[in-house]
Amino acid sequence: MINILRVIKRGISVKIFVAYVAPKYKYLSFMIGFLCFAPGIRLFAQPLEIGNRRQVFIDEKFLAESKGVEFIVHQPQKTGEWTIKPEYAWEAGGIGPYSSVLKVDDTYHMWYHAMASVQWNIDKKSGAICYAQSKDGIHWEKPVLGLVEFDGNKENNIVLGHGAADVYIGQDGGMVFIDPNAPDDRKFNLPIRVEKKGETFHIFSSPDGIHWKLTYRSVLGVNTKFHLDTQNVIFWDNQANKYIIYGRGPSRSERSIFRVEADQIDRFSLIKELPLVLSPDSLDLSIGQTPVVDYYMSAAIKYPWADNAYYMFPTAYFHYIPGTLSEFREEVPKNAGPLDTQFTASTDGVNWQRYGRQPFIGLGMKGEFDWASARMFYGIVPAVNGREIYMYYRASDWLHGWDRDEKNKQLLTTAGLGASQNIAVISRIVLRMDGFVSLRGAYTGGEFTTPLLKFEGNKLFLNVNTSATGIVRVGIIDMNGNPVEGYRMEDCDRIHTANEINRVVSWGGNNDVSIFAGKAIRLRFEIRNADLFAFQFKD
Repeated sequence: MINILRVIKRGISVKIFVAYVAPKYKYLSFMIGFLCFAPGIRLFAQPLEIGNRRQVFIDEKFLAESKGVEFIVHQPQKTGEWTIKPEYAWEAGGIGPYSSVLKVDDTYHMWYHAMASVQWNIDKKSGAICYAQSKDGIHWEKPVLGLVEFDGNKENNIVLGHGAADVYIGQDGGMVFIDPNAPDDRKFNLPIRVEKKGETFHIFSSPDGIHWKLTYRSVLGVNTKFHLDTQNVIFWDNQANKYIIYGRGPSRSERSIFRVEADQIDRFSLIKELPLVLSPDSLDLSIGQTPVVDYYMSAAIKYPWADNAYYMFPTAYFHYIPGTLSEFREEVPKNAGPLDTQFTASTDGVNWQRYGRQPFIGLGMKGEFDWASARMFYGIVPAVNGREIYMYYRASDWLHGWDRDEKNKQLLTTAGLGASQNIAVISRIVLRMDGFVSLRGAYTGGEFTTPLLKFEGNKLFLNVNTSATGIVRVGIIDMNGNPVEGYRMEDCDRIHTANEINRVVSWGGNNDVSIFAGKAIRLRFEIRNADLFAFQFKD
């Protein structure tokens, strides 16, 4: 018995329990095993070390016990702005979907794809990566960079393509990430497929995001099963301490998303298997026995302002296929259909929560600039006000496949699905900080208790929205399961009439929780008709 208690005190593991405890003390072992390993109880589990890092809600990690609460995915607010629109000859064919945005110091940077030709599918040299910058993420300038001639004139903002960086590109854009492990002259990195340099993609590097040169050739190696004709995402993951790639690969014949990792940026070419992390499945729409939805680009990113949070924004593509739609009984346009953006989240970048699969960025009303396509691209930047985040999507009133050839245009126009403005632009969307997923309490009340936590800091902050009729309270429970006097739920000052990013929790006017720092405690939340987006202990 003493030996059992010692094992428990140290923090019992499944291996120790099965090997040493269970054979000797069968009845007692059953009870201890139930208490240790039953879902939701975790009596002897090691506490989660959350330090002073922001914690957001993605899965049931913080729900040791719960009732009356549910995960809610929040849609961003569309601004309707044409943030970046075609204005010049090298943009005349429209703005592409493969673009990216970063904020470095006090400047916002955007690298956007543009086409000079309206025939995207056949012109392999009319694409360009162009550069824009902003001081607020709302109003953008296209600086004259003078790096390359276009139609005999260097007054343009082209940084790659049309001979800039010594390359020509077509409809393949890229994304830009900062490599914290690289020397200063390779701070910015841009993976992209380049015509006549191999079917895989390569990485161009830059010290300033403007002057680019080819630094890593054939990063992933050639794999004919994986087309890579998408926005292939690479970034350094400081949680995994690896470089991560999310790219496009097929599952049977459908578009899917794969993930691979490497400890060095030039080691991906050694990888032979590209495991899928998101694919169409039985929940996705089929017509008869034919699947009609797959997933194009990921825009996957590690959320920089919270702990263990990865977000993905897969482009959902609905295919017009033969024999299923009345508009196309006789002939179907080739590889055509609408696209919108869904949302998924993960705590490790491998296993993804797909929630209800509702549109995160849905299509606009018929005739609006984004009624046919809404594809979010890579990057999340903070607003100047500190309360919101900005993201951007490529919007168009033409469907996927519209630009393939004149036959497609004729079929789609006849079916009432033609492009009225023939426009493709970038538009800004707005979301509250940490606002992707909340834990919402029922109108009649909900509550949950966390597993054991260890934190650093002297105050507890909440990102919370009670609106008019909601209430939130928090209680602190010690490691033995007892409410702490002075910090019980009943002692908590009710949080009401609050829509705040950093609301401090107090108990009878006292908001100091430093006496619990470094100790194992639980939090018990009461949430009534309110949304809790995140919590954080800090000074």
